[in-house]
Amino acid sequence: MQSPLEQNLPEVRGTYAFSKSLKEYTTFKIGGPAEVLYLPADVDDLAHFWANKPKGVPITLLGEGSNILIRDGGIAGIVVHLGKGMDAVESTDDVLFCEAGASTGKVARLARTSELTGAEFICGIPGSMGGALVMNAGCYGSEMVDILIDVHVITDTGEKKILEPSFFNFVYRNSTLPEGWIYTGCTMQLKAGDKNEIRGKMRFVNHQRRGSQPLEWPNAGSWFKNPEGPNGPMAAWKLIQESGCRGLRKGDAQVSEKHCNFFINLGAATAADMEDLGAEVQEKVLSQTGIALQGEVRLLGDRVQRF
Repeated sequence: MQSPLEQNLPEVRGTYAFSKSLKEYTTFKIGGPAEVLYLPADVDDLAHFWANKPKGVPITLLGEGSNILIRDGGIAGIVVHLGKGMDAVESTDDVLFCEAGASTGKVARLARTSELTGAEFICGIPGSMGGALVMNAGCYGSEMVDILIDVHVITDTGEKKILEPSFFNFVYRNSTLPEGWIYTGCTMQLKAGDKNEIRGKMRFVNHQRRGSQPLEWPNAGSWFKNPEGPNGPMAAWKLIQESGCRGLRKGDAQVSEKHCNFFINLGAATAADMEDLGAEVQEKVLSQTGIALQGEVRLLGDRVQRF
């Protein structure tokens, strides 16, 4: 027998799945199920769904699943996964367009093969382009807003729009998206460049990541934000290390010994393990330094399943 939620779902060209585990949709490889998982066929299918979505039902957007921890109880309501079907990337002259479901790596590689420079930094940011827009992602002195021409969205009523970047107030690691709107893509202004030089820049970025981050283990990026100090931002990893937390472990959740602000899944970690580990590290750093670290990884869903 169908649940009331199943009965109220609009017809789509994409697919629905019910009580679907979300582990495979996260870089942590951790997490409970989605009550309903919706995979759009394309942006038009998503716009139709958005215009006809069930009222009063919580909806969660999910891209590459980096920078998040999905709790073991899963996510009630509808999880919309922006992936295949919304991952187109194309270049024309010195302009590159991508949809929100495209991975940052895919975008950086197309820029390289198209001999376009300016997007090399993107390869050092794990996740999807939708997430990169939400966070105005950046590294090595560059960020998304620096290369944006326009931004594609679906409004709260399901209308597709193309707007200038200034509308979204892009600032350091943040943007302002009206409630109920979705980033669906963007157009970027790049420059003609030498393929070998572009490849070299990307290799440098990836080498830096491999040398300093535990990429060999499932993780979600930096667990804590770098706190502000009297002379500027302080390194959270250093505070964690100085508080004796390097290698600290809860079940199969561990503070990485390579980079103390990365928590890693050694194989069978639960979301509760990760969350409890974060709380213990937070307490130890506060006790040792008087600094209250703030989480950077987003916690989604419930500890106990309720659907």
